[in-house]
Amino acid sequence: MKPPGGIFVSVFLFAAEMVAALYLSSTYQSGGDRMWQVLTLVFALVPSILVQFTLTFVHRDVSRDRPLVLLLHLLQLGPFVRCLEAFCLYLNVGKVEESYVSITRKKHLKKSGSSEEIEKEVGQAEGKMFTHRAAFNRTSVIQAFIGSAPQLTLQLYVSVKQQVVTPGRGVLMVISLFTIVYGAMRCNILAIKIKYDEYEVHVKPAAYICIFL
Repeated sequence: MKPPGGIFVSVFLFAAEMVAALYLSSTYQSGGDRMWQVLTLVFALVPSILVQFTLTFVHRDVSRDRPLVLLLHLLQLGPFVRCLEAFCLYLNVGKVEESYVSITRKKHLKKSGSSEEIEKEVGQAEGKMFTHRAAFNRTSVIQAFIGSAPQLTLQLYVSVKQQVVTPGRGVLMVISLFTIVYGAMRCNILAIKIKYDEYEVHVKPAAYICIFL
């Protein structure tokens, strides 16, 4: 099982952008820029709420008895809990014998152009990790295009209007830009996997760099 590096990157960008947006909104409040403060908070909180709903929906927490997890999602702390769960799951792989496995069939494309069907056993831990990865792939896209893109546009407009880029605004714009690029990359990879769903798709680091560029 691969380490959940993508999950960590998603949570890190989510947290960094939220902290930067809260700090910048406080500076807008100190400067009397009420409208910029409200818009900065809106573009930070709306995607955060959608992220919480997405994680709850994918993991089907509403139908399960997990009141503490639901409470943490209401407090906008859901991504941190999910990230911790994913890392605990990864660290405990192989330590506990799994009583249930499922069989998946995927086509493997050879270099010659022919394909063969391969059966693979998927344990409970790997299935749960797949759910975590799928959830954070979707939240990265939501964060990028519903939160970071409007946020970057707003801060660029404010910078042009005021003809100055403050350190707080500059940091938020850089983080938003990275979030947009990462979200676009995850969106492209999701599209590839959806198109070739019956095939086993492995994206190598070189391919990630090409998509990033």
